[in-house]
Amino acid sequence: MKEHILSALKLLSEIYRDRTYADRVFDGESASALSERLVFGVLERGTEIDYILSRLVGKRPKKQVETLLKIGVYALLYIDNIPDYAIVSECVEAARSIGKEGACGFINAVLKRVARREYVLPAPSDENYLSVHYSVPEWFARRLVEEYGRQRAESVLEDKGTECVHLRVNTRISSNDAVKKLLDAHAQEYVPSAAGGYLTRVTPLVKTLFAEGVVTYQSPSSMLAVQGLAPGGRTEILDLCSAPGGKAVYASELAPAATVTACDVHPHRIELIKKYASRMHADNVRPVLSDATVFEPRFEERFDFVMADVPCTCFGTYKKHPDVFLQRGEEAIAKLAATQKRILDNAVRYLKKGGVLMYSTCTLFSEENERNAEYAASLGLTLKRLPLPYENDGRLQLLPKGEWDGFFIARFEK
Repeated sequence: MKEHILSALKLLSEIYRDRTYADRVFDGESASALSERLVFGVLERGTEIDYILSRLVGKRPKKQVETLLKIGVYALLYIDNIPDYAIVSECVEAARSIGKEGACGFINAVLKRVARREYVLPAPSDENYLSVHYSVPEWFARRLVEEYGRQRAESVLEDKGTECVHLRVNTRISSNDAVKKLLDAHAQEYVPSAAGGYLTRVTPLVKTLFAEGVVTYQSPSSMLAVQGLAPGGRTEILDLCSAPGGKAVYASELAPAATVTACDVHPHRIELIKKYASRMHADNVRPVLSDATVFEPRFEERFDFVMADVPCTCFGTYKKHPDVFLQRGEEAIAKLAATQKRILDNAVRYLKKGGVLMYSTCTLFSEENERNAEYAASLGLTLKRLPLPYENDGRLQLLPKGEWDGFFIARFEK
């Protein structure tokens, strides 16, 4: 097990040091299933693990030792098929192999106390219960309760989400029925989603279909945002913050006679849009280098549809990306809300009279969502009901439960 622990230690050290996302660290790495489980387990249960260590350790140890302890705590609590003594022993050996001989006794003692459960977790009546029990930052649990109420907040926190990927079928070159027949023929387990795709596991068949552009990975929530826009006709569509291009390509498919201008501020992300559009045979997508926060005179009153899927805190996807809490905290909400307003200022000016604007985020809190929808209305836009089979007044807040990511969608007409 020592090799798996050392691999997880290396990956977690990079994540903590560089404040980067786990999927980027894993890119190109050949990590075992156990190493991957240890990394994501430590990230997912980080708040709980930190709380336990704070009860057992007086002075915070050096970073590598602390990370080894976190790996050990997670393994002791959540890996049932390896004996506790082996986990403790292998963590000590891992420390020895990286030159931390002096910390071996300390690691051994702390992990043995964890194995004996020599700590007390918060009771349901304690203020920090939700934070520790569901392993999310205390501010996050508090804001969920403030905005959604205790019962609804806890139902979100306790939901496990899904480990499946979501496939959207490329109707340019295939159909849902054709893909369903292929999945059935290969005995691939799947479940139809509420957004019109399929929830399944990544298999060689799925990888082949993806490479051929028959399907793509797109969340049901993301699909719903484009369906809510309801683009069509021989129109001009603008996607202001497009990379990697999923919504632009989907809009181009729903409106094949339209031209979709897909913008991003970074050249390397423009290349991602081009690659995505090419794989999906989306010839009517035009990638353009443009900063959504800076007014583009050439775009003024040019577009029939504008998608402002703005940069956000991404807290609605925390179940898929638990490392989001390492990247940003509560203070990021106000900062990004201000950026979103600047984008809306420009988006309104790019829209033709009678045109439709879709504002969307993958986050949960009103400062980035409802309040910015109110701001958009103050710019001369009118909320229009989303053409979706859900109760709405032009606004829809999805919470992260089951197949859904946390997402906010608002539809306006100029």
